Amino acid sequence: MVSLICGHNGTGKTRKMVEMANSEVDKIKGKMVFIEANNKHIHDLNYNVRYVNTKEYGITNEEQFHGFVCGMLATDYDIEKVFIDGLYKITKVMDEEKTKLIIDKLEQLEAKFEVKFVISLNFDLEDIPESMRDKVYA
Repeated sequence: MVSLICGHNGTGKTRKMVEMANSEVDKIKGKMVFIEANNKHIHDLNYNVRYVNTKEYGITNEEQFHGFVCGMLATDYDIEKVFIDGLYKITKVMDEEKTKLIIDKLEQLEAKFEVKFVISLNFDLEDIPESMRDKVYA
């Protein structure tokens, strides 16, 4: 199941994800990837975490993002965990319905390729659809 870290700007979502990635990188057998729309946190992560800046690849919408993630998984079968920081910055998707569709597609990839996704969203818990609240990381 995709895990969500929710909250508005400045609530510590990215810091939490960086800490999670750094603490888990030595515990997993495969590879870990951290995806965001800039290079802001490249030096905060353990050198074993693969860092991807989506702006370098021209990703601007949810279809391109999905294709990019599929391509990463297709070329590296050892990816075990993917952190996606600022989904709205990468895909320009701000509404709950489209966000849910992106998450549903990632869950299909998760099931098929045995990879875990952790995503930060700029929504408060009460703004998340009821059907997705069980995915929120506590």
